[in-house]
Amino acid sequence: MSPRDASILGASLAFTAGFADASTFVGADGVFCAHVTGNIVVLAADLARGAPADEWMKVATFPIFVVAVLASTWASRRTQAPPAPGTARRLLMLKALLIATAAVIGFTLPSAAPGLARASIVALLVTAMGIQNAVHALNPSFGPMTTVMTGNVTRWFSELVKPPVPYDPAKHRQLGLLIGAFALGCAGGAWGVAHLGFGVLALPVAVVLLGRSTVR
Repeated sequence: MSPRDASILGASLAFTAGFADASTFVGADGVFCAHVTGNIVVLAADLARGAPADEWMKVATFPIFVVAVLASTWASRRTQAPPAPGTARRLLMLKALLIATAAVIGFTLPSAAPGLARASIVALLVTAMGIQNAVHALNPSFGPMTTVMTGNVTRWFSELVKPPVPYDPAKHRQLGLLIGAFALGCAGGAWGVAHLGFGVLALPVAVVLLGRSTVR
């Protein structure tokens, strides 16, 4: 994969993860769909405050995420070892279809309040993010992980203070691009869902397809 394609793919995946995570956090009472372990923290806080939230949804995200990772890994290993680019393209297309389905539900059904529509959107996005995590883990050429930025932020700033040997400025810039794209996705997802509803998920679908086009 060329440096240009790697940058486009990484930025598209990071943007999508940030958008999806912020959209469910804002639109589904604080549920994370990409950083699912964060739901444990939110669940503990809700229980401590006695908040009347959909606690079962926060609990359900973890097994849904795990099943998505296991199924994606099984499909990749069954097809070819190591995974072929075609397998990654198919999984990314499936991810785009899942997010598109969530967008359609957001457009056509009332999903601002707790209920089946909102629960379906969360489940679809958690599954999509599980697939994205699995694709990343199975394809090291895709670069740093794009669903959780804590490690990337730590690495980016630590390299500013003490550059590694050998130091690759291009990789450092790519890491900064991932962080910026994730932050932009978070802002877009949070504002979009707050003002327009879950139908705005149509935007990350287009971004996923753009990134997928670079996988050859």
